[in-house]
Amino acid sequence: MATTQPTPDIRDLLRRLTLEEKVSLLAGADWWRTVRIEREGVFVPQVKTSDGPNGARGESYVSGVRAACFPSSSNLGSTFDTELLFRIGQELAEETKSKSADVLLAPTINVVRSPLGGRNYETYGEDPFLLGKLGAACVNGIQSRGVGATPKHYVANEAENKRRTLDVRLSESTLREVYLYPFQIVMKECDPWCFMTSYNRVQGEFVGDSKRLITDVLRVEWGFKGLVMSDWAGTYSCNEPVNAGMDLEMPGPTKHRGKKLLDAISNGEVSTDTIDEEACRVLELIKRADKWKTPVEKPEFEAASKVRDDLICRAAAEGFVLLKNNNSVLPISPGARVAVIGHHAAATNMSGGGSAKLFPLKGVTPLEGFTNAGINYEYSPGVPVYNAIPLPGLDVVGPVEASPSPEIPVLCEWFNATSPDGKPVRTDHLKRPEYMIKEAWPQDLNEIDYCSRMQFIIIPKTTGDHILGVTTTGEADIWVDDEHVYHRDQEMDLIFESYVFHKNTLTRHITYPMRANHPYKITLTTRGASDAALARLRSSQLGSMTLLQGSSIRFYEAYSIPTRLSDAAALAATSDIALVFVGKTDEFESEGYDQASMDLPCDQVSLINAVAASNPNTVVINFSGSPIAMPFAELEGVKGVLQCFYPGQEAGNSIAAVVTGVITPCGKLASSWPVRIEDNPSFGHFPCPEDGVLRYEEGRDVGYRHYDREGNASARWAFGYGLSYTSFEYTEIGWKGEAEIKAVGDKLRLVVSVKNVGKVVGKEIVQVYVAPPAHQVGRGKRPIKELKGFAKVEVRPEETGKVTVELDKYAVSFWDEDRDTWVAEAGTYHALVAKSSVEIVEEVQFSVKEDFVWRGV
Repeated sequence: MATTQPTPDIRDLLRRLTLEEKVSLLAGADWWRTVRIEREGVFVPQVKTSDGPNGARGESYVSGVRAACFPSSSNLGSTFDTELLFRIGQELAEETKSKSADVLLAPTINVVRSPLGGRNYETYGEDPFLLGKLGAACVNGIQSRGVGATPKHYVANEAENKRRTLDVRLSESTLREVYLYPFQIVMKECDPWCFMTSYNRVQGEFVGDSKRLITDVLRVEWGFKGLVMSDWAGTYSCNEPVNAGMDLEMPGPTKHRGKKLLDAISNGEVSTDTIDEEACRVLELIKRADKWKTPVEKPEFEAASKVRDDLICRAAAEGFVLLKNNNSVLPISPGARVAVIGHHAAATNMSGGGSAKLFPLKGVTPLEGFTNAGINYEYSPGVPVYNAIPLPGLDVVGPVEASPSPEIPVLCEWFNATSPDGKPVRTDHLKRPEYMIKEAWPQDLNEIDYCSRMQFIIIPKTTGDHILGVTTTGEADIWVDDEHVYHRDQEMDLIFESYVFHKNTLTRHITYPMRANHPYKITLTTRGASDAALARLRSSQLGSMTLLQGSSIRFYEAYSIPTRLSDAAALAATSDIALVFVGKTDEFESEGYDQASMDLPCDQVSLINAVAASNPNTVVINFSGSPIAMPFAELEGVKGVLQCFYPGQEAGNSIAAVVTGVITPCGKLASSWPVRIEDNPSFGHFPCPEDGVLRYEEGRDVGYRHYDREGNASARWAFGYGLSYTSFEYTEIGWKGEAEIKAVGDKLRLVVSVKNVGKVVGKEIVQVYVAPPAHQVGRGKRPIKELKGFAKVEVRPEETGKVTVELDKYAVSFWDEDRDTWVAEAGTYHALVAKSSVEIVEEVQFSVKEDFVWRGV
């Protein structure tokens, strides 16, 4: 194996590679890595990637080495804090290094177009300017530590249903001003190592096949020099993506390149010059990662860091948005009797699902956080919240025999047969009764005609008809104390990622009577997916991908909803304040599918109603990556509402710090919250219809731009809205220097003084919107106003802080479809200094002296 050696001249190395070797570089070697080449006189090390954006997971989705879980991007978006995002990026880079990876697949900077978007939690909000600024800060933070960032998903990837086949139809001005805009700002402020293309089509053409989007816009117009990779299984053909400029097909081994690409070159369909350009960009990425000096991939490890954990805790707290706080119900008074109610108070609800999910180093529940903070509370579990039956908790699971460690009690055996007879070919011990075969097929296991057997002990805490479930991509059987209790037939309607993103559709369950504190031996046997199911998968459009096979046992103890509600109400009635923890989970908000509703699932609204009727000082604390319907916010008994999004591994400590007043909330909504889904601008055009054409009929009027229009319903809570435990006054607002843009490179500086007129230290987010000349709005060229600047300042009581917000050509330009360019028109503009999109503090004028046009960044 090659060791450290000097970094070669890339062009010289390229000349020494054979055509076959160059082609091999244009597809991954496995799920995460590029191809390694080693022969006499030639050595090309490999680069390893890892999923983000709220951590660096490493190789495994369900087990393996643990990783730090950062707050979701929906939480971080509400901080409006570029300095914080830079620091988050730095710590994400360190986590990436701990997973022996060189490139992090983050940040996500797609637009929140609908409250029902499946991956809304993974991005920073609805405003393209905010997305671009925060995304750029994160990219710069990651790359400041020698790790590559990958802004994604380029472009118009706002829906999950039919995401690999849907066709986005929108105007060129909408594409430019809303959906390309965040990526353009990143290119203006950063030098990303990579970009990732999206699965979908735009205007009938797959993004990965689009020479216009990849070469003409990204490379030529914006000047991108780095590598463009596909999303995983987002390459659908051979010639078109290569000719469009997509350098790297992921994951590997290749499905659409290799021999197919060599044949295309031989037939004159792809030029050798194109191959050289794209192979060179792969080599340049390897050079940027310094891999010739560090070619040996070290084992992944778990990195302990108090600095990182403290940052995660503070960042999450600053992303919380206090939506309602009547009578100053928060912070809670010292010594108050506190009722803590709800499933989410005892759960580690730290991230959304899909690519963002990881095996966390830890997860501090709200109950644990309250205990750490010395809060005097009593707990009632409220109603269960799940989509698929959850995995059994570690507190009820034990080993059937001696285990190497109490932390890995589940015995998992593998057999090269259709039934678990004879000696297993391999034996594993697992923390949870779940496995998934994904990154690489085990060398000692048949890819067909194999089976597995998982065994462990469950000791339930209560007596009743408990729920046993199984999630599997194959046939399965459950035994309890060697009694066969359930058979699960083969699921035939599979896609390659069903086990990752669609566990609720794969799960079946039964009830089984169990006694409290009695041990029950649980055995699950599963067989590999049947030939018929695999053939059906191969016949589909996604058949080129290997099925990700997996199985798990699910368990939940018996419960009664009426009893849970009455218990919660009774506890609330005896307390000074009731904190009701509600929300969604990583099974409701995940990659691969959009949400069905804005409503809270699983009787949680009934729980809030019952508690609020019993205690007039009820506070609802919600976990979700997207806006939810909140009819309960109008209840007199609900005095407070705190939105937490998905806070990461320090969730409980962050929440305890905010509800006790150790940290004053300062988050502002990065997405508008409609009263009902019908009020949202994408309603009627989301999710993707059966014809597969997703029409962005609202045009530029995404989010607050729609609510600004006369005649449209108002949002329940506006973009940029959020309360504090203190109050701020804007005392001085004015221009530093001239208030006129005379040329394309000019910048204006607006200075705002902020005084804290309250009693505690706090942070305020100053927002600056720009309103164009009235005639532009009248012609439909521009929204009524758009966010074009923001700044955050910390101020002590009775003190004043100052912020400076810069405005440049981006603040006054729109995309002119007739001239195919950015245009700024002469006239008078208004900078609206605001506390939210609906709370304007002051307007100040500035002007553009004469028309000008521009392209690029």
